[in-house]
Amino acid sequence: MMDWVQRRDRWGLVVTFPFQNAELLRVAPELAGRPLHLEIHGVDTGDRRVFAGADLIPRVLGRLPRWRMVAPLLKIPGVSTLSRRMYLWVAARRYRLSGRAPFQR
Repeated sequence: MMDWVQRRDRWGLVVTFPFQNAELLRVAPELAGRPLHLEIHGVDTGDRRVFAGADLIPRVLGRLPRWRMVAPLLKIPGVSTLSRRMYLWVAARRYRLSGRAPFQR
């Protein structure tokens, strides 16, 4: 997901960190103690609220100019429930789907 966002964020509107980065908790202490290895997390730099998984995706898309119009669609009741289920399904299989090696604790 992070790679996908970085490729589409030509203006640097979204700051990303791999959860293994030692600087992450210094920049976003709100993420301490959260299961960062299970799903993507994000912090709104304005009010410091934390969003995770499918709840983060519309917020990120809302910042990407060519994807901004998709973000409200993901918040529609029913669609949001389906997107959460789809996100969890993909997240559970992300290493198999991407061909990357899983994170070792």
